[in-house]
Amino acid sequence: MDSFTSSVNSQVIYLDGYDTESTTVSIQNCYWFKNDSPSSANEFMPAKVLEDAFYKALLEFPILAGYIKTNSYSRMYIDVNKDNLNMPVYTDTTACCNLTYSAMSDSGFDLRKIPINLRGKYGVPAPVGLFNRQIKPAFFHILRFKDNGGVFIYASAAHCLVDGYGFVSFMNRWAEIAKWMQQPEDVKEKQPLPTRKYIHDRLAFADMRSDETNALDSKLANYPPGFGLYSKWLASRPTSGRGRILKEYLESRKYVLSTFHIPSKTLEDLRDSVQKHAPAGVKYSINDIISAYLSIVCTKAQKKELDDESKKPLSRVLRMVNPYARQSKGQRKLDLEMAVNIRPRVKDSRPDAMDYMGNMAFGKGIELSTDVVDVEPTDEALSVLALKIHELAKSADEKYYSQLKGFLERKPDNYLRKLFGASRSNYSLLVSSHTSFPHYNVDFGAGIPALVHKGPHTTNEVVYVMPAHPSVGGYVVETKFSSAATTNIIQNSDWMKLVDKFDSFS
Repeated sequence: MDSFTSSVNSQVIYLDGYDTESTTVSIQNCYWFKNDSPSSANEFMPAKVLEDAFYKALLEFPILAGYIKTNSYSRMYIDVNKDNLNMPVYTDTTACCNLTYSAMSDSGFDLRKIPINLRGKYGVPAPVGLFNRQIKPAFFHILRFKDNGGVFIYASAAHCLVDGYGFVSFMNRWAEIAKWMQQPEDVKEKQPLPTRKYIHDRLAFADMRSDETNALDSKLANYPPGFGLYSKWLASRPTSGRGRILKEYLESRKYVLSTFHIPSKTLEDLRDSVQKHAPAGVKYSINDIISAYLSIVCTKAQKKELDDESKKPLSRVLRMVNPYARQSKGQRKLDLEMAVNIRPRVKDSRPDAMDYMGNMAFGKGIELSTDVVDVEPTDEALSVLALKIHELAKSADEKYYSQLKGFLERKPDNYLRKLFGASRSNYSLLVSSHTSFPHYNVDFGAGIPALVHKGPHTTNEVVYVMPAHPSVGGYVVETKFSSAATTNIIQNSDWMKLVDKFDSFS
């Protein structure tokens, strides 16, 4: 740590409206590393190497060591002051009792067996401790199992500092440095540590913000739909207060993390069948097919959940104070949002885009009526949905991204509306695809992870499409819904026919 604190440069990084929206979200990744030689006397993934490499990588990501502040103009910024740093939490511990890697593997890597303080307590950036008003920028917990069978790493960061791509870049850089440090001295002299370029300054891409007033304002003004009074109140809270409120809300909902593995051939065969009903010139991607199928499955799951909730006294009270929630079942729609990484779409005109670690993944949304999503997953029905999703993803271009950033500068509370439970009237689904992210490149010198998945406390009503381990192939679909909706998803026989393995953790 001393090498970092003595070398880091003080700096201020101003956040834009798009970053401000992301203060309500944490990025959480879990990595499981297996030791193939547990009887070896050598320390697996040496603690000193990992720690030294961590602080070397942190020098290239100083934004993860600053305070989130707001100036007198209500503009948020990150204050990295070398004399007053807000260091990320970093721990390296050995598991107690009989917690072994083999036992974790046999349980399907059930996170409930990991102590809560080592697998993340919070679904949103929130202060640590009752009287602490400061938010920690990131958490890194390393857990070594008793049988020397492997290591578990939990990594989490506030989304306003880095997006999913940026955080995976940090993990890869940390691992790259650790792996290099373990090479013999003569090898290191011949092959120096590669230099990398990381851009954190939001001003570097400030010209991508459009101040043009156009149809986007009216289109997004009430999307996602919500009760304005609640959203404006929530948006007016300091970042720390907002984090506490949302943390309590997410915990009260008892959200469940579930993982479903789908073989590549299953999805490819399904895509081929659905493709027969596509318009001429349109070729569906695997992501189009997964998102279409999930739109149907998740709508049905939430429909049953909301119908059951409507019979409860508390829900009747909420509907009295929230006119949006008084909508009948027939009026509900699906608010589908796709998280799009804009970097590959603009890299030809902006070569530095792939080096930018700030928020360049944004939500592109569409409202789908129940006659489109509350249907059986036939090839024809899936094609109708896949086409809408295909066109939605295609329209997520640089122009839209610039307009969206400008809109959120003018109305930064807009997206907060969907975060307050009482404002929920429609069905909701956020799909975030990580299939192109190099999760399985993270190698600290002992090989790639045996498994990578998202953390247990991600945002609500979300689906992550993750790459499966290279030796297995296929895709891992991770869902985060309430326990009631999760039960409904698992009981959907059509969906489970696609799945060859699944686990569910509270």
